[in-house]
Amino acid sequence: MVSFNVITQGILFGLTLALMVGPAFFSLIQTSITKGFRSGMQLAFGVSLSDIIMVFIAWFGMSSLFATSHAQRIIGLIGGCVIIGFGIYTATRRHITQPKRNIETTGKMQWKYMLKGFVFNIANPGVWIYWLIPINVAMGYETTANQITFLISILITVLATDITKCAIANELKRFMTDNVITIMNRVVGSILILFGLYLLITSVVSIHFPSISNIGSLQQA
Repeated sequence: MVSFNVITQGILFGLTLALMVGPAFFSLIQTSITKGFRSGMQLAFGVSLSDIIMVFIAWFGMSSLFATSHAQRIIGLIGGCVIIGFGIYTATRRHITQPKRNIETTGKMQWKYMLKGFVFNIANPGVWIYWLIPINVAMGYETTANQITFLISILITVLATDITKCAIANELKRFMTDNVITIMNRVVGSILILFGLYLLITSVVSIHFPSISNIGSLQQA
């Protein structure tokens, strides 16, 4: 029988992960304000999909392949380049209000935002490191049912919290002019560039100075 305490612990772990500030967090807020709730929600689904994949990798004992310093450096280098690219793209965009019928995304755009959320989350070495913690906690439960319930509780909590962020951010856009949103794009783009530079610099430094601590200190929302 599944313990209520297991679900509670899963929710607390999920809230911890969802409230971490990282590239996905800023992208989630910016996308929801500029493109609408549906686009933000699709990005959140992309983040959730990457979380599910990382849970499966860790669950089947393959996490050690990605927890090594060499793997973290590779993830940091690739992730840093990707995030910098998105940052430059975001920072150079000027927002122009679209007619209402064009605000929400079409089926074609759906994959664009899901892919963006997936890449932002999976390219962050800190997320890979984080998932090792709840996996180890789950392994401490006696039954498989409790282990699965614990991990599902985390995943659902993260997704629900991200969707809530999208809804709140979407409501804020009614108070913003095109100029304000354009400035926000500049700020968010700059933040993403800084995140990407941090990953690149830390990865390069750790290659030349292996004794420096792991780059997993950068966290996600």
